[in-house]
Amino acid sequence: MRERTGIPKSRLVELLADEAERSRRYPGIAFRGSDNRRRAWVIGSPFDVWEIVQAWQDLGQDDAKAQKQLELSSRQLRLALGFYREFPDEIDSALGLARRTLTDLQSAYPFAEVLRIRE
Repeated sequence: MRERTGIPKSRLVELLADEAERSRRYPGIAFRGSDNRRRAWVIGSPFDVWEIVQAWQDLGQDDAKAQKQLELSSRQLRLALGFYREFPDEIDSALGLARRTLTDLQSAYPFAEVLRIRE
């Protein structure tokens, strides 16, 4: 029998067990999102791990700047970066999606209309 999400129960149990194991290894990391698009986030912050890593990279990998910009504790930043070091493929995949160019998005979604806002 399939869950309403379309994921077989056995696969769902595997995914939940994996998340539980990661959460035990990285206290302060939890998972959110739909069953098909779960993502790691840092508890006590509004940010997914990939968002913290993106900001940290964009700020020249400067820990102090990232903490200040995102209003994170040093523990929260270290936690996100530690998780990234262990699961780089997962986080890099999310970063790749977030960093798509307008041309890439128009190619992927040719039916979408682009609205330009003048400042």
